[in-house]
Amino acid sequence: MLRRCLFACACLFALSAGTPAAALVLMPSDGLDDAVAFSGTLGMLRDPQDRWSVADVAAETRRGDFEQLEGPLQEGFSRDPVWLRFSLSRAPEAPARWLLRVRPSALNELTLYAPDGQGGFIQTVLGDRRPFAEREIPDHNFVFPIDVPTTASEYFLRLRNDGPPLRAELDFWQPEGFERQRTKDYTVVGLLLGAAVLSICMNLIFMVWLKDSLYGHYALYVLCSAAMTMARQGFMAEWFLDDHPARVAQAVLVVNCISNVVATAFMARIFGFRHHWVPAARFFDLVIVFNTAALLVALTDHHTAIARWVSAGSAASTLFGALFVCYLLIVRRQFQYLLAASAFSVGTVLGLYGLLKLWLGDLVPGARPDRIYMLGSLTHLILLNIAVADRTRRAERNYRVERERAMSIRIEAEQTLESTVVRRTAELARTNVALRDEIAQRGRLETQLLESLDVQRKAVEQQNEFVSMVSHEFRAPLAVIDAAAQSLDISKSGTDPVVKLRTGRIRRSVQRLSMLIENVLTADRFQIEQRALRLEPVDLAALARGLCETFNLPEPARLQLDAHLPIAEIRGDRLLIEIALQNLMHNALKYSPSESCVRVSLRQVGEGVEIDVVDRGAGIAPAERERVFEKYFRAETATAASGSGLGLHLSREIARRHGGDVTLVATGIAGSTFRLVLPTSERVAAAA
Repeated sequence: MLRRCLFACACLFALSAGTPAAALVLMPSDGLDDAVAFSGTLGMLRDPQDRWSVADVAAETRRGDFEQLEGPLQEGFSRDPVWLRFSLSRAPEAPARWLLRVRPSALNELTLYAPDGQGGFIQTVLGDRRPFAEREIPDHNFVFPIDVPTTASEYFLRLRNDGPPLRAELDFWQPEGFERQRTKDYTVVGLLLGAAVLSICMNLIFMVWLKDSLYGHYALYVLCSAAMTMARQGFMAEWFLDDHPARVAQAVLVVNCISNVVATAFMARIFGFRHHWVPAARFFDLVIVFNTAALLVALTDHHTAIARWVSAGSAASTLFGALFVCYLLIVRRQFQYLLAASAFSVGTVLGLYGLLKLWLGDLVPGARPDRIYMLGSLTHLILLNIAVADRTRRAERNYRVERERAMSIRIEAEQTLESTVVRRTAELARTNVALRDEIAQRGRLETQLLESLDVQRKAVEQQNEFVSMVSHEFRAPLAVIDAAAQSLDISKSGTDPVVKLRTGRIRRSVQRLSMLIENVLTADRFQIEQRALRLEPVDLAALARGLCETFNLPEPARLQLDAHLPIAEIRGDRLLIEIALQNLMHNALKYSPSESCVRVSLRQVGEGVEIDVVDRGAGIAPAERERVFEKYFRAETATAASGSGLGLHLSREIARRHGGDVTLVATGIAGSTFRLVLPTSERVAAAA
């Protein structure tokens, strides 16, 4: 004992003086029953920029930069590498082979640099990012075998973490003592897993017997708790991911997120959060959503960025749940939750204590975080199992009380049922009589309604027949008038300017009235027949050219055709397409000044043909640009010209029946441009 005290004093003096500490001397009796811990003999150096090699930190110029560690390494959420320096020697009678154990298992990178006796170092690399099968000593913690010389030798250990807090405890064992300690650890783990499996099986049986899904939920909760315990202790890398080290930290985070979802839902259910206070239930719903979202992130390569937020969210939700349970017990006096509250309070206190111990290190007194976590998990599951069983006992007692109350209510109901049956029977008879009368009245009303609909249908048919007859009767006189005007125009009197002006007005009036009749008949056909299109090959260039010649009477031509050849033929209903294009040309001529020209442009675009009709009218107001295609609608600027409001509507309907459209491309004080688009034959067939 005196030797050890003198050795510790020498170490403290050496570190305070900026010189290497005296070597830790390993005795024959050390490392058999208890581990040999570093007592102030560890030096620590941070490497913020990750730029130093072992040669740099072993240089004489760096010796004064090392800080003395009085306990375990505690760096928190830091991604910077940390170098540890220690000196070792052994007594001559002590064994040469020793084991350096580094805990916990959540360490990403560990590299031990042992002197090779020639001024260099032998490098041994471990960490949870390397395959477990490559470890010389198979253990869920990290174990370095070291051959310790009898003379003092200096060793360096480089540690680094990306996600979890950087915390490390170092101790030494003899191989024999380590095997005994390892057997004890795995025995405790086996007992914990056995208890978890037994609890899961029992609760699944209870779920089937009692038909209560809460037991299944609790079995899932126990499974997640056991999986989380094994994952945090490093057994997942040993048992399941021994060949996939890159997935260990990710798998631990995934298990943590799943466990948080199950635990949060179970806690909200067993304490009836939604029944007692809906905002508390909604908060826990948000916690479940957050952990579900974190689970999705954890399945990606960005899992390291979410780890600390998952831990903080778990702590916040646990603290909120604890406060709300205290509110239920103290304020609401819901003492039926006392056992469950005791189970969760023990687990919560020990869990938060272990988390603070992991983050703050020796600032929080007590045992190691992994032992605190194991103790809290085991105690929590035992007490919670008792609470679930007590819930069954209370449910059975309440069931007996409710059954007795139901029997008394049933007897009372049977007594009142007989008197109620007679009264209800009489009411039912009266209701049946009233129902028969109502059915008869509704039958009469239905007959009258059918007769009214038949009369209305016949009236509509007669009206349509009359319109069709009148329109057809107008065609013959109009043709005679147009022929007479044309004959007069080509006669000797037609050379007279006055006669020529009047015959032109007559022919334009006949043309306008003919188009009005044609539009009325086309609209009537669209509304009543809805017949299929009469598809045939249509040469749009020839069709447009013929219409221009028709509109360009023996006077200065106002329609100018601009066809960008070649223009492919399309398949369509020639008559309907002619009506659509004729309406666009007529509108352009009607609303343009008499001395201005109207341009008609045809071009092939992709799998269709575009026909632009550009007038020189006053334009269309912005509020009326879509309404101009409505049936019978006329813009305010169109009041000076006669018309029915059917032309644009019919043109668009005809184009859409062919799979195309008519749109107002541009409008302004200089005129408007309407575009007729007709697709290829395949799209026409599909539209038809």
